[in-house]
Amino acid sequence: MASIPQIRNRLLEGFPEKQADLLAHVVIEAHDDLVNQADFHALTGVVGELAGKVSDLAEAQKDLAEAQKDLAEAQKDLTEAQKRTEGTVADLVTTQKKMLIRLDRLDGHMLEDKVSKNLPAFLGREFRRCRVLERAEFVEGLEDRLPEDVLADLMRADAIATAKRGDQVVHLLVEASCTADSDDLDRAVRRTAALAQAGFTAIGIVACEMISPRTLAVARRHGIRVITDGYLLPEAA
Repeated sequence: MASIPQIRNRLLEGFPEKQADLLAHVVIEAHDDLVNQADFHALTGVVGELAGKVSDLAEAQKDLAEAQKDLAEAQKDLTEAQKRTEGTVADLVTTQKKMLIRLDRLDGHMLEDKVSKNLPAFLGREFRRCRVLERAEFVEGLEDRLPEDVLADLMRADAIATAKRGDQVVHLLVEASCTADSDDLDRAVRRTAALAQAGFTAIGIVACEMISPRTLAVARRHGIRVITDGYLLPEAA
């Protein structure tokens, strides 16, 4: 943009001096107004665009807030569902444990009945003339020989029998369990000792379907014989 003197000199070519001065100032002022107006319009446009973007951003933030709220609700529902699932699984595990215990008891009772009915056959040639005794009748004859608590424990033996081993009459104390463990051995040892305390030659037997080598070794160490799968295992060498 030319300066006022430059514009004035150009205007002097066709106008008097006063008019040239006035017109030079008018041109400069008009130019400044036009520039300022253009800048203002440009600024207005930028502000308008910025306002639109701010509005879009506000909507996006609102949508994000709604999405976060929905996500929080979904997470809450998922947590509740997970808790219900965990509760259901825990109930199923508890029910399964109860069923396994009942099945184990049922298997145990079936094994007891099997042992009582087939004990003479299970004992083979080592013990002959085996006869399973009625426990209640047998124990009643021991009331003067053993304390009441020992008698009560002896009554819970799975089977008590008499047999001949060579020329000797022996009493057999039998504990039956699907899988023999230390508890079965403890009962057999304790109740066999009660029979011995009452004055009988007593031999403890654990009848089972399965027994670990370690449990078998402990049984032999305590003089407890083992019947497994219907076969009387030999004594330790």
